[in-house]
Amino acid sequence: MHQQISQSEVGQAMAVLGNASTVGLVAELLAADETAVRTAVRRLAVGSSARALFDLDIGARILRDTPAQVRRELHCRAAKLLHDNGFPATTVAEQLVAAGAADYPWAAEVLLTAAAEALANDQIDRAVDLLELAYRATRDPADRAAIAIRLVRAEWRISPSNRTRNYTRVRAAVRAGRVPTARLPSAVMFLLWHGQVQHADQALGQLDCGRLDEATPKVDFLCAWLRSSHPPHAQRHQRLLAAQARRRPAIAARPSPHVLGAQLLTGLFTGRPLDETVTLAQRLLTCHRLASSTVETLAAAVHCLIYTDRLDTAAAWCDSLLAEAEARQAPTWQSIFAGLRAETMLRKGNVRAAADDAVLALNHVPAEHLGVWIGTPIAALVRALTLAGRHADAEAQLQRPVPRAMFESRFGLPYLHAQGHHQLAVGRADEALRTFRRCGYLMRRWHMDFPWLVPWRNDIAAAHLALGDSRHARSVATRHLDLLGAASQHRTGGVSLRLLAATADRYQRVRLLRDATAIARSGGCDLELATVLGELGAAHRAVGDHDKSRMLIREATRLAESCGADTLLHDLLGHRPHHPRQPISRLSTHPNGPDTLSPAERRVAELAANGKRNRDIAAALDITTSTVEQHLTRVYRKLEIARRTELTFVFGTHPKTAVTATH
Repeated sequence: MHQQISQSEVGQAMAVLGNASTVGLVAELLAADETAVRTAVRRLAVGSSARALFDLDIGARILRDTPAQVRRELHCRAAKLLHDNGFPATTVAEQLVAAGAADYPWAAEVLLTAAAEALANDQIDRAVDLLELAYRATRDPADRAAIAIRLVRAEWRISPSNRTRNYTRVRAAVRAGRVPTARLPSAVMFLLWHGQVQHADQALGQLDCGRLDEATPKVDFLCAWLRSSHPPHAQRHQRLLAAQARRRPAIAARPSPHVLGAQLLTGLFTGRPLDETVTLAQRLLTCHRLASSTVETLAAAVHCLIYTDRLDTAAAWCDSLLAEAEARQAPTWQSIFAGLRAETMLRKGNVRAAADDAVLALNHVPAEHLGVWIGTPIAALVRALTLAGRHADAEAQLQRPVPRAMFESRFGLPYLHAQGHHQLAVGRADEALRTFRRCGYLMRRWHMDFPWLVPWRNDIAAAHLALGDSRHARSVATRHLDLLGAASQHRTGGVSLRLLAATADRYQRVRLLRDATAIARSGGCDLELATVLGELGAAHRAVGDHDKSRMLIREATRLAESCGADTLLHDLLGHRPHHPRQPISRLSTHPNGPDTLSPAERRVAELAANGKRNRDIAAALDITTSTVEQHLTRVYRKLEIARRTELTFVFGTHPKTAVTATH
């Protein structure tokens, strides 16, 4: 006689198993006889036992009506049943998450495997849920620390906050010395991003005492990254760097991104030929896809292309990586590569594009979460605003709070450079001179005195010229040329010649400016070319060659206008009025305002503008995620904008989380 079983129990079991439902599995889950289950299924008039037995929508309704405790027990038993029958980790993990418990000895491993797959498919929320349950299912402190670091990395691509529960867990694990050696490099990078100097030193001290072979090649990249980005930390941990330098990494047919990244940064900062650096950077960017584990190395490769003046190549890679980051919904990655593109555009002399990209970088994630890296986009934006003559806006950006630790990193150097040029532009040459000297002092102390990083001697020479001190200006600019070996060795040599020309007589000035023009034409910066052409035109006018002067100033004016360098253009035009051009940021105005939105659309748009994710908006307004997406689609169409981040320019947000291009 077969065991009696109700249709509702069979329906609940099939709803829990979902697509995995078969008569056999339902019977095992309910500890019932297959014949009894088949009879109940027949009465339910559901499909065959060889296929999924239950429609998912019907199953969802049944589960909603099932008591919570019964539902959790069924999911818990289903997880073990599916695991024992060899189902994939993702299928088993779904049951564990639904049960909200993972008490089986194999549960943590299953959850971690499923989380890795979810991350590979850019399912961040799902990955976080899986990792969080794995953390709770794990008792070993080292394993918990490793999972906490994976959680921080997963959340970091959405918003790199240092106020999350998982970031706090990582700091606590570092203090307790519980982080596994292989995970310490990641912990150091997250800690230094937020300027957590003491915790980073603790982690580096633990790495110094650990077994390096457990963490390589990530340690190789970490050491090279420390030397290039956080030199004070590298100087405090010479023992670690020396041990890493003695280690001979194994030669691989396809080196990991960390091995290539380490070779790239080490070569750039130790004088490897530039062509080799460029080749290595291209290899790294070509062979490795953007991912949570590669974003730092790919950013380093782009930075190397910028520093070696391969600006068109750097811009192309920034475009490609930005598009991929946007497609994969990774705002932090978008912020990083928008900032790198801003720096690239600034070095190319494209003021408008640099400002646009810097604004995007500062708005993809809340600015207070950008840590010490914020120096990159702020420097680009301040420099662009200064060149555009928008000094009040530049000053407002310099008033933003930045981490003190930024000035113990490479990211503080371009910030000081931009700050000094703003001070110079508004007539505060004494302050500018102190700022430039501070930048030079740091670069020399850190053994990073490279003209391609920040040409601080040229900056000091410009400050001396503004103060009327030609003798000191000539001395410092000449010193820059001496270090280069020849003016033609680097595009900053042309700037030195231009500065020296300002201290020379009118005939020598023409000769120096001609040489500076030749270097500027090959240097790739339209703004510097416009500047030197304008000065050469003035020099020809001073010696009576008015036809040549007019031709040169006409070319300089065209270049300055195309760059968006309003201050230079104003000088070249001799204070004559000129036609108004497009705003410095293409995001600063919108043809249609928020008044065109319905009340529901406006509520959704305002929450999105403040950085809320779709599921958070849905929870706050008690609507479905699908409804949020539909509202946002209509909002974009009505406001004629292309992406979520542009909402910050339509709706006023907190000054720390958004930067507007106009005031």
